[in-house]
Amino acid sequence: MSTDKNRKELLQRLSRNLMVSVPVMTVVAMAGATAVSDFNLGLIPSAEAAQGEAEAEGEGEAEGKAEGEAKGEGEGEAEGEGEAVSAEKRESVRRPSDYEPWQGDTESLVAMGEKLFKDTSLSANGLSCQTCHMDGSGYADTFANEYPHFVAMGKRDFGMDEVHLDEMVQICMVAPMGADALDWDSKELAALTEYMRVEQKKFRKGK
Repeated sequence: MSTDKNRKELLQRLSRNLMVSVPVMTVVAMAGATAVSDFNLGLIPSAEAAQGEAEAEGEGEAEGKAEGEAKGEGEGEAEGEGEAVSAEKRESVRRPSDYEPWQGDTESLVAMGEKLFKDTSLSANGLSCQTCHMDGSGYADTFANEYPHFVAMGKRDFGMDEVHLDEMVQICMVAPMGADALDWDSKELAALTEYMRVEQKKFRKGK
């Protein structure tokens, strides 16, 4: 009997607690919902503004990146194509009508030509002949032919149907190396021309 009595008293206490807790919880829940609602309403304009700023910044960065890539591609294409050779320089690589090359000992000229072949001070851009032709590399197949002969760069950039070996030296001075043509009666031109004859023989043997 005592057990039933205890059970009834426990149930009555739980019932009273529940009747008190439910209204309190309801009030708290409604107050919380109102606070949250008011809080969210206060944030909506700021959130929209922040989102707008983020989208604007994203679009600006995308446009900037696109412009940068386009500029980089344009500059890369321009550098790859190279600047047009002036009429004066086009003429400077052609043998003059009164051309008389420097005359000297062939062996001495070859030795001098080998040094000049490696000399970056001949160029206006820090290159040397050896930069493009290290250990016999970088020559077109036509380099094996007797001069004068057709050279693609000579035709493309200088309008020459065929070139002599000394003209080829001058073309390389003006185009890849960005310098002025050597004096036609200079020892330097004669030396480089003689050394290129040696290079040509090596190239033929390697084919």
